Amino acid sequence: MFRKFTIAAIILFVFSLAVAAQGKSKKSGADAEKEIEIMGVIAHWADAVRDRDLKTLDMLLSEDLIITTYDGKTRGKKEEIEALKPNPAVVTVSVTNEDIGIKIFGNVAVVTALTKMRFTVSGKDVPLALRYTAVFAKQEGRWQMAALQTARAPQDTK
Repeated sequence: MFRKFTIAAIILFVFSLAVAAQGKSKKSGADAEKEIEIMGVIAHWADAVRDRDLKTLDMLLSEDLIITTYDGKTRGKKEEIEALKPNPAVVTVSVTNEDIGIKIFGNVAVVTALTKMRFTVSGKDVPLALRYTAVFAKQEGRWQMAALQTARAPQDTK
């Protein structure tokens, strides 16, 4: 029950932000609606990464996903889900997205953002900040991540 309430609250909050942003935007109604959908998908993705929710990640990630990591390595959906499996030595404390930019191109969206994550690794607090560019495509009636590229951002040590 609490989880449903939390999800509903997040969706309402994201919707409110999108409506406020829409007032400043000159985007068409369809693009504004897609932007709202993408904001929801980004929030859902952050929650799934934080919670290591493999079922949700499986739905959000395209089968042909390609990820280029900040160190120049690449991986696909299978490797991403493997990397995010629950691990007792690594606890994801938080995942937040800031400075989000969204460009809509029909059924494709390009998203840029700063993501800040906090982990507890063997009892030690480990912050990580990454800039990313993600490509989402609407496939089979839902938005899925098709590509992701990350770059290290200045690390917040607070």
